[in-house]
Amino acid sequence: MSVAKKVVFSLIPTILVLAALEGGARVMFSAELSAWDAPPPAEGGQTPTMPGNPYLIYEYRPGKHIQAGEMVTINSMGMRGEEPTIPKPAGVRRLLTTGDSSIFGFGVADEHVFSEVAARALGDNVEAINAATPGYSSFQTINLLKLRALETEPDVVVIGNLWSDNNFDAFVDKELLATYNAYATGAAGQLRGLLATSALFRVLDYRGRVKEAAENVKWGDAERMFDKGEHIGLRRVEINDYAQNLQTIVDLAESVGSEVLFLLPANNEDLDTSNQNQKAWDPYRWVMRDTASRNGAPVIDVPALFTESGKTREDLFVDEMHPSVTGHAIIGDALAALLAEADWASGGDVMHNGTGGPMPSYEDPFVGGSVTNGNAPAPGGGDPGPNPGGGDPGPNPDGGDPGPNPDGGGPNLGPTIEGELTFSGYTQGIIQIDVFPADEAGSSNPQMLGTDRLQSPGAFRVQFGSADRVVFRAYHDADSDGPDADDRLFDMTTTVISVEDARAGKVVINLDDEKINIQG
Repeated sequence: MSVAKKVVFSLIPTILVLAALEGGARVMFSAELSAWDAPPPAEGGQTPTMPGNPYLIYEYRPGKHIQAGEMVTINSMGMRGEEPTIPKPAGVRRLLTTGDSSIFGFGVADEHVFSEVAARALGDNVEAINAATPGYSSFQTINLLKLRALETEPDVVVIGNLWSDNNFDAFVDKELLATYNAYATGAAGQLRGLLATSALFRVLDYRGRVKEAAENVKWGDAERMFDKGEHIGLRRVEINDYAQNLQTIVDLAESVGSEVLFLLPANNEDLDTSNQNQKAWDPYRWVMRDTASRNGAPVIDVPALFTESGKTREDLFVDEMHPSVTGHAIIGDALAALLAEADWASGGDVMHNGTGGPMPSYEDPFVGGSVTNGNAPAPGGGDPGPNPGGGDPGPNPDGGDPGPNPDGGGPNLGPTIEGELTFSGYTQGIIQIDVFPADEAGSSNPQMLGTDRLQSPGAFRVQFGSADRVVFRAYHDADSDGPDADDRLFDMTTTVISVEDARAGKVVINLDDEKINIQG
C-alpha cells in the first residue's frame, strides 16, 4: 500500500469522528448555535427591561412595559408592536421604521406612534414594524436589521437615525460593538468567518467568548447605559461613519427588495426661527439629505412640518425632543400622504432616480466642542434647506437630564432685552442666557420666556412673551453639545429686573461675579 493511501486511510477515522461531532453539535446545542448567530431577547425572570446583548449593546425584553406612563408592547423580536407573522402573508405591505426614542415613540401609547398612524390610514393590508429603540445609533440599527428586523420582509424602510449618532458621549459605538464587528474585519475576522462554517467551532466560540461578552455588557438597561459620567468630546458615531451607515441601511433594505425613505427628526428648537446660528446637529442633517439625494429617496422634513402646523412646542412635544400624540399624528399623516401619492400600498414605487456619484468626505466643525465655521455650507454640496437646525438633545436624548428647560417654553413675540455679557473665565464653547418670570424664580421648573445662545461673551438679545419683572440664569456649555447636567450654571435669580427699566438702559451680565446691572 502506498504512503498516500496509508495517510488517507489513517485520516478516515478522524474525519468520521469530526463529522459525528459536527452532527452532534448541531442537534445537541441548537440553542447555543442560535444564540451565537443572533442572541434572542432575554425572556422574563429577573432580567431588566433592557438586558444586554453583545451585538446590540442592549435591547428591549419582550412583554408589556410601562414607560413614561404609557403601555409599551415589545414582541418576541425585541421590537415595539404586536407579533409579526413570518413569513409575511401574501398581499401584506410592511413599512419598517429605524431610529431611537423619537422614532420609537417615547411618551406615547402604541397606537399613537406615527408609523401606526400611517399604517391605519393606508388600509388594512398595511402593517407597521417598529425597529426603533431608545438610544439606538445607526451601528446598533444595522446589527438589528441583520439579526432580525429584515426577517419581517419590509416593503419600505423609513430611516430616522440621527439623534443618538449625533450625540457627544462617553463612548464610541463602534468600539463597544467590536465583538460583533470582529466577524467582518481584519485577518482574525476572516479566519473566524471560515471557521464559523463549523457548528462545533460556533458552540465553542459561544461558550468562550460570546456568552461572556453578553454577561459582561455594562448597559443592562437604558438608565444604566447612560449613567456614565462626562463625555469624551467625540460623537457616538463619527460623521463619516454616520454617512456610511446610512448608505449601509439603504443597501440592506434594497438587498431584500425594500425601498427606503428618510425621516428628518425634530426637536423643540426647530420652532424658534429667530436663531439662525448653525447647530451641532446640522452637519448630520446635511448628511441625511445628501444620502437621500444620491439614492433618490424622499425625505419627510419633520422640522418643516411642525413649523408649518402653527402649533406650539407644548402641543408638539412631550419634552425637549420627543413628539407628542399631536406631533406623531402630523408625522403619520405626512408619511401616509407620501406613500399614498406613490400608490405604494398597491405596489407603487416610492423612490426615484438619485443623483448618484461617490460619497463625499464630510467635516464636522463641532468635534472637540469648538465651532470652526459658524455658518458652514452643507458639506458635500447637499442643500441644508432653510435653517435645518433644531434643539440639541444633549449627550443623552433618551433618558437623562434634558437640560434646564425640558418643557419647552421658548421665546414668543414680545418685549426685548438687550445688553452685554462679560466673562473673563471664558475659553471656549457656548453661553446660553435664559429669562424667567420673577415670580417663578424659586420653582424647580419655571416657564422659560426667552433665550439666547452666544458663541462668546459679548452682546446678547432676548425676545420674550409678556412679563413685567424677570430673572436670569446662564449656562456655560464649554463643549458646545447642548444643555446638559455638565454645564456650569450661573444662577442670578435673586436679582429681579424690571422690564421697563431694562428697556430704558443697558443690561450688563457679569458672570465672573454672577451679578446683573442696568447702566443708564
